[in-house]
Formats: sequence, C-alpha cells, structure tokens
Amino acid sequence: MKKVLTLFLVFTLMFSLSGCVAEGIAMFYSESVEKDNFYIAINKTANCCFVGAYECTEYVENLEITIPDEYNNMPVKRIGGYFGTGVPSPFRISLEELYMNAPEGSEYHGFYSGNISRFEIKDDYHIEELVFNLNIGKNIEVIHFVISDEYFPHINDDGSVTFYHPVVNINCSEENDCFYSKDGKLYDRKTDELITEFDYAE
Repeated sequence: MKKVLTLFLVFTLMFSLSGCVAEGIAMFYSESVEKDNFYIAINKTANCCFVGAYECTEYVENLEITIPDEYNNMPVKRIGGYFGTGVPSPFRISLEELYMNAPEGSEYHGFYSGNISRFEIKDDYHIEELVFNLNIGKNIEVIHFVISDEYFPHINDDGSVTFYHPVVNINCSEENDCFYSKDGKLYDRKTDELITEFDYAE
C-alpha cells in the first residue's frame, strides 16, 4: 500500500512539474491567433498562452492597451515568448502600419532599434514619444521577452523625419500575485524591483 501511495505521489508531482516546465517550452506553443490586434500563442499542453506583438492601427493620446486575461478559457500567463521551433515572439507595440511611409529601398523603409543616436541619419529628424496606457491583468506570471527600444520613421512633407517611439504607463491588476504597478511602472511583488524591460513614459 505504501509503494502504491508513493508511486501515486511521484507521478502527481511529475505531472504538475511537467505542466510548469511545458509553460516555458517553445515547441508546446504550436498554435497562434490574432485577436484585438494582439498576437497570441497557445500552449494546449500546459493550458496557457502568451501574448506577443500588439499592432497599433490607430492612435489617440494615452491609448489604452489591455492584455487579455485569457483566450478560449486558457489564461494568458506570459508577456512575450518563443513559438514552435523557437521563433522569437516578443511583446512589442508596432507602429509600422500606422506611421511608416518610406518607399522600398529607402533607408527609412524599416524601423530602427536601439539608441537612435548611433545611426547616421542625414536628414533633419526629431523623436516623438507616443504614450500608451498598458493594462496588465491578474494572470500574468512571467515577463519573458519584451522589445521596447524601437523607433518608427515617418517622412514628413518637408523631407524631415519623425521617429515615433512607443512608451508605456502600466496599470497592473491588484489581483496579480507576481507584479504590481506604481506611478505607471511595473514592479516585482516579491522583491519590489523595477521591471526594466519596458520603456516607461516620463
């Protein structure tokens, strides 16, 4: 009887651990959908999802973006991740469709990543930050992969260039056990450390 009980406990522990491990393995995220401008990767093995890119198609001041709590009754537990064979699927706010207007072959026919001052830009330019209010729900447990240093060029009528750069104010659900927000920034609930993956609005 003791052996049976021991085996039962071992298998129960292995099953629960396999679920936790499966949440972080790319190959288990084998399906994806686009919903409300979000890319969502689905892991049916661990019964969870992660949210990838958000495609911004219109902008008003302080536009609200709400990360869904779930998809088809599966909780959205991670922000960013890897899909299928290991395809990087970071959370990012894309402004490509909204602002980028350079013709193919132009040096501005693509977004810029990193410190923009390191690029040799021959035209007059300025940077305009667009503030998004990012709402994070109760189910998010891991900030896995975020890209927040992108600049999206728009050629103006006078030939100058405006680089649009998304920044965030974060509002985290008080029901979230892993994170909390304060003054528009996200913190680890256990350590009180600032989550530095995001580019915050001033």
